[in-house]
Amino acid sequence: MIDKELLKKAGKKVQGIIPFHLRYLLLFRKSKGHWPHLITPRDYSDFVFRDNFYGNHNKHAFLADKLEVRKFVEEKGLKSILTNLYGYWDDASKIDFNTLPHQFAIKCNHSSGMNIIVKEKDELNEDKARRQLDQWMHQKHPVFYERHYFEIKPMILCEELIPYDANGFLPMDYKIHCANGKPIFIQCCLQRTLNSGGKRLVYNKDWQKLPYTNNDYHYTDIDLPKPANLQEMLDISEVLSSGLDYARIDLYDTDKGRVIFGEITLTPMGGWLTSFTQEALDVMGNEIKGNRH
Repeated sequence: MIDKELLKKAGKKVQGIIPFHLRYLLLFRKSKGHWPHLITPRDYSDFVFRDNFYGNHNKHAFLADKLEVRKFVEEKGLKSILTNLYGYWDDASKIDFNTLPHQFAIKCNHSSGMNIIVKEKDELNEDKARRQLDQWMHQKHPVFYERHYFEIKPMILCEELIPYDANGFLPMDYKIHCANGKPIFIQCCLQRTLNSGGKRLVYNKDWQKLPYTNNDYHYTDIDLPKPANLQEMLDISEVLSSGLDYARIDLYDTDKGRVIFGEITLTPMGGWLTSFTQEALDVMGNEIKGNRH
């Protein structure tokens, strides 16, 4: 009888031996059903794959750094959209929780998902939090083809907690996909929790719904109200994506009338972009190439 766990471990060892570029090509072929267009990228996925393949994002690694990107946003004259920063450290043992407010988010800067959300500091197990943060600090970004994350020096930062909505979900996330410094469409992520990606909708800049979302478990056809600060968010996205072939700018439009910066993503969904229709990928591809509709 075949030991499935042993076979799985052997498979991982074999994958580790395969050169990065070949491994990435084979993964793309298996996922997409065709080989990528490296020389003349056609759609959104092709462009992200190309830049991962050749390491083109490495020079912009600071944009993926949750700490360093704050300096970039501030230098763009947008300090007002940053969350309050309560501290940053290179070692979890240096954190003095007594100096932190009642609520906060504490995270590592060099990957995704390394977050501890604290709504009630009195209920926080500080030793457990330190052990978790220390473990994350010694972990590399798990996505082998997003190599620009490996250029980031691991740090811990603590910042203002963006309020959850009235239903207990994470705040609405407006992910604005930009090409050549211009917003193209807005991916709205709602009903999210720490364990669920929630639902997704796509709108254009005039807040008209676009049929760009695949009918998967993230799909919903509800109508969302136009955000109060939509134009401000579009203007911010133009500023932050200026000079980049493409980027996803994540923002929050709070009920207090304040736009808050989330992050800048150079490899949205790792480049697979499976929740988008092929039409959406083609539209972005044409915009990146400079072909207007």
